[in-house]
Amino acid sequence: MIKKPIRGIFFDLGWTIFRPSTGDWKITEKALEFINLDILHSIPKDRRNTAFIKANECLKTEIYKKEAEEFVRYSNYYKIIAKQLPELKLSEKQAEIIAYDRVYNNSNYVFYDDAKKTIECLKEKYKIGLISDTDPSIVRVLKNEGFYDYFDNMTFNFEIGENKPSSGIFENALKVMNLPANETLFIDDYEKNLDSASYMGIQSILILSKPNSQKSSKYPSINKLSDLLLLL
Repeated sequence: MIKKPIRGIFFDLGWTIFRPSTGDWKITEKALEFINLDILHSIPKDRRNTAFIKANECLKTEIYKKEAEEFVRYSNYYKIIAKQLPELKLSEKQAEIIAYDRVYNNSNYVFYDDAKKTIECLKEKYKIGLISDTDPSIVRVLKNEGFYDYFDNMTFNFEIGENKPSSGIFENALKVMNLPANETLFIDDYEKNLDSASYMGIQSILILSKPNSQKSSKYPSINKLSDLLLLL
């Protein structure tokens, strides 16, 4: 049960307000033009996992705010994949093309149909914030899609150097929102992130929009963002 009063609501972004167009944040439509999934899946799982772990090293959180820096990070990401998995026959130039599209193509993000109307309704009564592990290009995407001005504050990992579920990212969001934790809500698709928010005193809700999501025994669950209106 949600304990009232609620004065502020924090949202995750991915699988909450939008989803990746392909269902995968890094294997984008552009990536699929150069990466054959049959070949990728034919590579032994341990080698694939090792490759993606090494590639993810260059995406680790640091403070940066420019899309150009984001492009360099993703270029390195796809180049590492190409080097570690030569069966893909992915060239460095192709890796850069995929990275550029990953950063600058808004259509990689598909906003849920009910997202804008729901946030518009909530904005009338509550302070609205974001807590998200994302990239600088998301600011442009939110502006282009008409969402940016709805949010009273945005707490992004790339700006403060901490990822969820670190307590620091929630502490930062609460400080900027200037509300007691127990008078705020956080909506996310990962229970471990809700655990951290809950530890801080933030009331938490699990959203089940990701395929094969399971309800939580610890937190209220909603299937889509507009279901939140029924709980408040």
